[in-house]
Order: sequence, then structure tokens, then C-alpha cells
Amino acid sequence: LEKAGIAHDRRGIRVDAGLRSSNRRVYAIGDVAGHFQFTHVANYHAGIVIRAILFRMPAKISDTAIPWVTYTDPELAHVGLSEAAARKVLGENIKVLRWPFAENDRAIAMRQTRGLVKVVTSRRGRILGAAIAGPEAGEIIQPWVLAISAKMNIKAMTGAIAPYPTLSEVNKRAAISFYHDKMTNPWLGRLIRFLARFG
Repeated sequence: LEKAGIAHDRRGIRVDAGLRSSNRRVYAIGDVAGHFQFTHVANYHAGIVIRAILFRMPAKISDTAIPWVTYTDPELAHVGLSEAAARKVLGENIKVLRWPFAENDRAIAMRQTRGLVKVVTSRRGRILGAAIAGPEAGEIIQPWVLAISAKMNIKAMTGAIAPYPTLSEVNKRAAISFYHDKMTNPWLGRLIRFLARFG
């Protein structure tokens, strides 16, 4: 590495946001690049480098939407900012949404009701992070990965149709809870009662 002019340290080869080393003709991806040591991150890195080398398209890595999954019982999955990290950035201008697996019909039928979905949004509803502890958390986290990478608002998740009965319904129920405080607004309650008169 020294002879090739490639800077490195204990974590691996030092790379820029495009995964280029200090030797501009050498890229480093995966574990050796010193980032998250996950197979899915190595695949992501490969896509960045292929775009740069073969198609001459500028591409940079972003760590904001990299999911983590721990295959325990129950499974743990996380993507984006944690509640604590979001509070460091936005202070109290966040909302924390939760929905338990115990209120999901599929989880009840499977007798696997331990766990919950926790979502962190801005006050305006931009999705900042999600964490899941429960059955199939590694599968259920995927919509949140997309939502964070696409900088989506919680409204997009509330409008998505989840097939019934599936575990993934916990995502939609958590998203809908964003609006629970609005439902307790007395003015809204009067409006709903007024509209109910018309069937």
C-alpha cells in the first residue's frame, strides 16, 4: 500500500465520498474501506464504484439510509437517526411514533407479539429514522429505508396500502399515529360529528 501511495490506518484504506483512495486510480470498497462492515454495504459500494468507473457518473456514498439488523429473538432493525441523535440535531422539534406488535393481527395469529416499531420524524413529518424490535424486523424495516433515502414525509407511509394480515401493517399503524394528536383536537371532533350527520 505504501509503494502504491495508498493511505490507510487501523480501520482500513482511507477513501473519499466516491470511495477513491489517495491513489486516484485505486478505489476501495466493503470492509477494507473502513465504513460499516455489512455485506449489503459492500454491494452498495460496488454500485457506486461501477457508476464512477464504467459510466463516468459522479456518485457519492451516503450513510443516512444504511440499515442495521441483528438476528436475535426478537430481531432488531434500525435505519436513519435514533431518537437521541435526532434530538441532538433538531432538539424538541421531533415526533416519536410507536406501534406494538401486540396490536397486529398477524403477530397475534403467529403468537409472536413481543416488540414494536418506533419511528422518528420532524414536527412536519419528514421521516428521520426507524427502529423495529420484533418478528421479521429485518424484512419490515425496508419501507423505512426507502422512505429515508427518498426523503419522504410520513404522509407517504400512511397512504400506502399494506396487505392484510401481514406483519408489515405495523409500519402503517405507526405512521398513522403521527396524526393521533390532531384527532384529539376538539375542533376536529366537532367537524367529524357534523360531517357524520350527512352519512
